[in-house]
Amino acid sequence: MRNLNRVLAIASVVAVCGCQVEWGGGQIALENPAPPAAPAGDGDEQLEPEQIPLPEGVLLYVVSLDAVGRARLTPVVELAGGDGALELKEIVIPEADDPSFRSRFDSVFLAPGTELDLLARGRRLGSLILDGPTAVDEGSCPSIAAGRALLIPGQDVPAIAFAVPRGRSGSASAARVPPLAPTSSMSLAGPVLAERLIGGDRAFLARLQSLSPVELTGDTLAGMAATWLIDDSLAVGPPGADAVSLFFMARFEPTRGFIPIWEEVRHYGDAEAKEALEFVDWIQLGTHRLDVLRRYDASSVRIAFSVTAQGEDREVSWIEPPGCGTPDRLQAR
Repeated sequence: MRNLNRVLAIASVVAVCGCQVEWGGGQIALENPAPPAAPAGDGDEQLEPEQIPLPEGVLLYVVSLDAVGRARLTPVVELAGGDGALELKEIVIPEADDPSFRSRFDSVFLAPGTELDLLARGRRLGSLILDGPTAVDEGSCPSIAAGRALLIPGQDVPAIAFAVPRGRSGSASAARVPPLAPTSSMSLAGPVLAERLIGGDRAFLARLQSLSPVELTGDTLAGMAATWLIDDSLAVGPPGADAVSLFFMARFEPTRGFIPIWEEVRHYGDAEAKEALEFVDWIQLGTHRLDVLRRYDASSVRIAFSVTAQGEDREVSWIEPPGCGTPDRLQAR
């Protein structure tokens, strides 16, 4: 019994220390069955980079169309917000931070067979069926995709249009877009408005650069959007030494003529300060109207938006930072 107790005591010690003990010509050795812990920092396991979430809002696409409805398009801005507000958010492809982002983004937003609502001049023109991405730029710009427009027979095809996911335009059926042309009253009123809005003794030097008839929400007669410049041009490049740009929209009232409802006047004499605006189109999304502009500075042309709800004042709400969605970029591919 004494020997048995001695054996049990020695076994307990060996179990704790994991060592070898000699006793009475015999040996008892017990080993810890758990594998040895790896030193901190060792191992070949590679962690996957964290995936950046895709946009959760509605994407707005800019679309370049040819005469037979073949399209090239790219997402230009994310439309987000709630409680009646509409927030415009930049779309960035984070190549360096998430190499998988572009392929995931394209598979969701530019997948072949995706159907979009095609928009121009405040209406839904028809549908756009995507064929998938065709050109991928390195950097932060979204990919360019090809597609086919499904339009009402005889529809005048605008060179530039816009698109949103199917059913998000708020219009169940397509409508014909009537062509608009400047009227003689626009040509007569334009110089008068330009000289008054620019002001000063150099206002008479302003030259018309762009004039577009514009349908204004709630009006039966077309308004106009115009750009007038002094010592500058609607092109990328430095301005003159004492340049001025004027962009305005005006509503036509039968008893008063054209009344300005939005004007942007810029006085600048160097490249860094240059900003000239040109009207492109307008889009109606629910209760919100988006007026689309081109914005020229010394080094780039970008898409700009004015977001207005009923009764709100107009202003430049958002300018696309990278210039990825300009019609020139689409048409060059």
